[in-house]
Amino acid sequence: MFHSFASAPRISSHRGTLRVVATASFAVLSSLMAATAAQADTGNYPNKPIRLIVPYAAGGSTDIIGRLLAQKMGENMGASVVVDNKPGANGTIGCDYVSKQPADGYTIILGDVGCMAMAPGLYTKLPYNPLKDFSVVSLVGRSPLVLTVGSKSPLKSVADLTAAAKAQPGKLNFPSSGTGGPNHLGAELYAMQANVKVTHVPYKGSAPSVVSLVAGETDFGFLTAVTINSQLNAGNVKALAVAHTERLPAMPNVPTFIEQGLKGFTADAWFMAAVPAGTPQPVVDRLYKEIAKALPDAEVKAKFDSAGVLPSGLDPKASTAFLGDEIAKWRAVIKTANITLD
Repeated sequence: MFHSFASAPRISSHRGTLRVVATASFAVLSSLMAATAAQADTGNYPNKPIRLIVPYAAGGSTDIIGRLLAQKMGENMGASVVVDNKPGANGTIGCDYVSKQPADGYTIILGDVGCMAMAPGLYTKLPYNPLKDFSVVSLVGRSPLVLTVGSKSPLKSVADLTAAAKAQPGKLNFPSSGTGGPNHLGAELYAMQANVKVTHVPYKGSAPSVVSLVAGETDFGFLTAVTINSQLNAGNVKALAVAHTERLPAMPNVPTFIEQGLKGFTADAWFMAAVPAGTPQPVVDRLYKEIAKALPDAEVKAKFDSAGVLPSGLDPKASTAFLGDEIAKWRAVIKTANITLD
């Protein structure tokens, strides 16, 4: 009797173990079947329209680049690539939306430095993690910020600006298109590296910030080439330095900050294509291949040059490393400047 009674729990335990093993095996088998199906489907990719999400309003630089890229990718792939604008909250609404879409390669985000690299430091409760919730496809292009002053400004170089800022700490001011954006943080990065104190004046959009320089309401600005282009051609503003490792084809006579003695100084309003994390690698590779094919196109290159955008086309691995570096870089700037958007 004792033997029979003692053996009962062991039989029950074995059955429970079998059930656990069977359940685990079924889960693994299901995952393998799903993965196999996903891999099999990549051979037919794309077989339906692809959406390219632009997390900003129509007409802006991200939208312009997105539509140009969508057109060329669609032509080369023999597929429909449709641009869908989902603006709001400095691009974070669009990024959050894409991060939660199916990982099948049919929804792409064309994010920028703001929603992909600056947002993690600006928002304590950001609903997505750029490095964990996306598979980066490619750094598409970089639009270096340009140190700009009004045409009547006495400043003629980076050295002039630094000297004036050190002579009267906090007196010189700069405009931006909004708190926490590239125009703002680019100037804060300069202030940190040059060891000066300057004052931020936020505006609602890029256009008013340029107008403030023209009118002499602000002393200097970190703006993109496309933003200042018309006023620069009209002689209403002056470009003193480019925040990049090389000069812009659109402004060959404007030296870089590095050339003027500020070592390693770069600040770009860049653009990056990504898809939801978990997207099959063959699909990520195909999308990268198509972007890399589109960038050298004569029409694309001409429009990039006129907008002051340098084509990049980094591969997924290099682009992911770049994103990690940029997040760390801007998080440090944001922390030092004590900026938050929460």
